[in-house]
Amino acid sequence: MDTALEACGRRRGAVIGIGALAAGLLAAAGGVAVLRPEEETAAKPRAHAAARPATPSPTPPTAAVPPAAGDVDPDAMPEAAAYFRVKDPDGKVARHVVEVRRSGEFLRVYTDLDEEEENAEAAIALCEWAVEYLERYDGGDEPIVPIVFVHAKESDNGHVVLANKQSADDDCRV
Repeated sequence: MDTALEACGRRRGAVIGIGALAAGLLAAAGGVAVLRPEEETAAKPRAHAAARPATPSPTPPTAAVPPAAGDVDPDAMPEAAAYFRVKDPDGKVARHVVEVRRSGEFLRVYTDLDEEEENAEAAIALCEWAVEYLERYDGGDEPIVPIVFVHAKESDNGHVVLANKQSADDDCRV
């Protein structure tokens, strides 16, 4: 049990480190958030509004509020998506990523690619980068066999698998 908890702690530390690394790389690359006037107003209250005494309102304000600690999706892997953007500075492949999620021992990369794009260059690249990400940052001190699925956008067939790696011998091709 202690070994499992230690491994979990190492993974969590690695995930936090990757998130910080990705944020630093994005900042160094000049990534800035631009607020539209209506968002700026919601994000920055005016001085005269802040000076007025608060009156209770029946509905909560619409300004963006960070999620509470319990509201964070534990399966979401935004740091993996950030890793893909670092690997692909031109964005030709990483722009297809819609979401990256942990599903048990699997890493699932959901894309906007069509289901006919099985074994497409972009799908294979995303699979390989996901494997690299898991080996570098999710394995900790213990070697792991990364299991990755790259999915097409949802259709009548669900999220079709475009590329995957299920064992050390796989090459990401379906």
